[in-house]
Amino acid sequence: MKFLGFNKVLCLSPHPDDVEYSMSGTIIKYKDTHFDIVTLTSGGDFDDTNKSPRVTEVVNFWKEIENVSLQFGVNDSFKCMDEAAWINYIEKNYLADHDAILLTTEHDSHFEHRLVSKFGLALTRIKPISLVEYMSPSTQRSWQPNIFVDIFQQFGLKKTLLKKFKSQQGRSYFKSDQINGFHTEFQCSKKGILTVEQFNIKQDFR
Repeated sequence: MKFLGFNKVLCLSPHPDDVEYSMSGTIIKYKDTHFDIVTLTSGGDFDDTNKSPRVTEVVNFWKEIENVSLQFGVNDSFKCMDEAAWINYIEKNYLADHDAILLTTEHDSHFEHRLVSKFGLALTRIKPISLVEYMSPSTQRSWQPNIFVDIFQQFGLKKTLLKKFKSQQGRSYFKSDQINGFHTEFQCSKKGILTVEQFNIKQDFR
C-alpha cells in the first residue's frame, strides 16, 4: 500500500523525534511509499538535550524499517540561517523527485514548527508538489485534519520504538497516557477506529 498514492515523499522534521512521534505508524504501515526523512536540526534552540544523543536515537528508531532514508541537517539550531537561506538549503540538498512534502503546521504552539511550516509553499513554487501537514504534540486545536490513518496494528511497535528516545522520556508527552491520548480522535473512536495519526492535505497535486 502507498500513503495517499505517493511513491516518494520528503518528510521535514524540525527536531529529532518530531516525525517519529507524529507519523511513524503511517510510515511503517505504508511500505510501498518511500519516506526520505530530513531531521533539520539536532534539537531546539533552548533544548538542553541537543546534538549527538538525539541524532543517534533517530538512527536507532528506524534501523529495522526498510522504506525510510535518513538525512540530517548540518546545524544544531534554526538560528544559524534566516528563512530564505533555509528554503534554499533544503531545496538544494534534499528536494528531488518527490511527490509530496510532509511537514508541521502553522497551527502549532512551537515557534520552530511554525517556521518549518512556512517553508512548504516556497519549496513548491517551481515544481507542483503536494503538501501534507502532520499533527505534532504541540499542534493547536484550531488545526483541522482531513486524513486519519488507522495505525492500530502498528501502534504497539511504535510505542516500543519511542522508548529509544531516552533523552526525551522525561517529557510529559512521552508518558504512556499522553501517547495514547495523542493517537485518539473522538469521531474516529465512535466508528471503532481507536488509534490514528492525523494529517491535513494543504496542497494536492496527485
